[in-house]
Amino acid sequence: MLKWKYVFLSLSVLEFAIGFSHARPVVLVDLGLPLGAILFILFLISQLLEKESALYDEQNRTAVPVRPPSTQPTRPISRPSENTNPASSAAHPH
Repeated sequence: MLKWKYVFLSLSVLEFAIGFSHARPVVLVDLGLPLGAILFILFLISQLLEKESALYDEQNRTAVPVRPPSTQPTRPISRPSENTNPASSAAHPH
């Protein structure tokens, strides 16, 4: 995220400079100011998200205590065999 933040800032400064140059033969000069504004907004959003995500990570680290592993061995759940239930046995002949 750090790299993209500075790419947005560099491109926005470049686009603002192109937009304020008022060189008319170039078509992209008219797009300089709007593109500069859009890229600067993306830079500000990335700044905001970087701080918020760092705050969120810090809150999650402090909120969830690390529990030591259980000292008791876990036992597998035993399933009853199919023949222990008399209702599940074959039907009685009549």
